[in-house]
Amino acid sequence: MNTCSSILVLGAALSVCLALALCGALFVGGYVFFAENNVWAILGASAAFNRIVYVGNDANIYVTDPSTGNQIALTQDGGAAHAYNYPTWSPDNHRVAFVGYTFENGDPTQGALYTVAPNGEKLTPVFKTTENFPFYLYWSPDSQFVGFLSNKDAQNLALRVAHTDQPDSTQELDTGAPFYWAWSPDSAQLFTHVGGARTENNDARLALLNVQNKREPYALQALPGAFQAPQWSRDGKILYSTQEGETQAIALGDAQGNELQKLTKYRGRASFALAPDGAQVAYLVTAPDVQIPHYGPVRVVNANGENIRAVTPKNVLAFLWSPDSKKIAFLTIELPGNQQNFQFRPPPLIAARAPEQFSGAALTQQGGELRLQLQWNVWDSTTDETRRVATFAPSNSFLNVLPYFDQYANSSTFWSPDSQALVYTARETGTSGTVWVADITGKNPVKQVGEGVLAFWSWK
Repeated sequence: MNTCSSILVLGAALSVCLALALCGALFVGGYVFFAENNVWAILGASAAFNRIVYVGNDANIYVTDPSTGNQIALTQDGGAAHAYNYPTWSPDNHRVAFVGYTFENGDPTQGALYTVAPNGEKLTPVFKTTENFPFYLYWSPDSQFVGFLSNKDAQNLALRVAHTDQPDSTQELDTGAPFYWAWSPDSAQLFTHVGGARTENNDARLALLNVQNKREPYALQALPGAFQAPQWSRDGKILYSTQEGETQAIALGDAQGNELQKLTKYRGRASFALAPDGAQVAYLVTAPDVQIPHYGPVRVVNANGENIRAVTPKNVLAFLWSPDSKKIAFLTIELPGNQQNFQFRPPPLIAARAPEQFSGAALTQQGGELRLQLQWNVWDSTTDETRRVATFAPSNSFLNVLPYFDQYANSSTFWSPDSQALVYTARETGTSGTVWVADITGKNPVKQVGEGVLAFWSWK
């Protein structure tokens, strides 16, 4: 993967003495007391409930409570000499992983992968490097390991894993490019898609990796079609694309590639995602001659291959299932003057000095910059109705996620845990943005919750 694309409630522990003395008062006003006295910081990781993590305009990492505005800085030295990016929640919300870069004269000289409790405690560097910088992070389901990609050499990426809170605990598992993977539900294995489509690369492969030993990858006989990221469902099924001759199909199968259920055939490039409950698959097919990484209508099919139906006839850049498996958020695009002839290039692999300089070439038209306008839309499967919930000019860092939204759907989310809101970052200047929350019901106006360029919601 080239880097490889969001989305998404607070408990308070009361001591026995306080409960006995102030039970009634705390029952009504306890939350205010906790917030004003920074008890959030004392409670630690258990308070990471319905939180948003984001990259600030000052290149620091922040965690915020979207309901109260309470905020904690996980780093404080962002600026000319240091910058932080790619914040990623662990599935249990007890840790946040992110990448840090050190610069001299504007050039990166050191990179590190950190994990930290969401109250800022127990900051741990689990990987350090002076050249092969990490960039895409994806936690194991048990929250014990964080997998990540880094540069290996001019042609390859390296897949590495590190223990959640053990310094310098990294091991390299495999190399190749592009590189995508999915964790098994028990966190013991990885299903990898390396090298793209077999029609374009004779070394392209689908394989299984064991995290606990250094065995060679177990290669499946199935050949990969044109797609990016696989998914591993909670009940053990793997979603990926296969190819036989010139026929490509989105398929569900077991970890050995057997019991294959072909859901739909396609031409071009496929992007897909399982609903969290595993009952449905959403997918998008991009025509071969389209330059944008993902661009086409979204459809849904049952996991048994039956009942294909349209979510939207509009061309979509990215989509994401809600945690309750009932809704799909998708992004559509508007350009000034109805100009649709544009190129949306994936970002480079290497970091620049500030997060907002990670993006690829600027979108230009007749020498001027195109101000993209994106729309968040939400389709409700129970009513088959779609609502537009927000229109915004995206930050560059938000745009950088979109070419890899199917991989980011495995590792991060823009959805709130209750499936009622979305978080996104809007562009303010070339190097700054704002963090917003949109209520999908339309009952409340969009609300700014921070100043930053990339944001993700906690899983719970």
